[in-house]
Amino acid sequence: MPPALEVYHVPPEGRGPGKFVARLEAGGASGPDEDGEPSDEVYVAYELDRKLKRIVLFHTWTPSALRGKGLAARVCEEAFAWAEANDTRVVPECSYVSDTFLAKRKDLERLVDR
Repeated sequence: MPPALEVYHVPPEGRGPGKFVARLEAGGASGPDEDGEPSDEVYVAYELDRKLKRIVLFHTWTPSALRGKGLAARVCEEAFAWAEANDTRVVPECSYVSDTFLAKRKDLERLVDR
């Protein structure tokens, strides 16, 4: 079971993507890692198509030292909960979402638009 995380929604601004993100206890240095990704965040990034009422999940990030602990699943659960509450379909373009998360959460397939 993943640790309790507070996941918050950062809506898209302008042409930038939105995110469902959780900040982690850094336990040291925070900021970008060697790939330019945050070392103290887990997130799923999305683009919103308001006309078609679709949220396109295109990138999931978990720092390498914390992978395999269910943290990415937590932020994805929040994205799906938001989609359901907003009568919006989910397009899983990110391979983690489409291949790993949804394989374990078949109950959420009802929200998916492929």
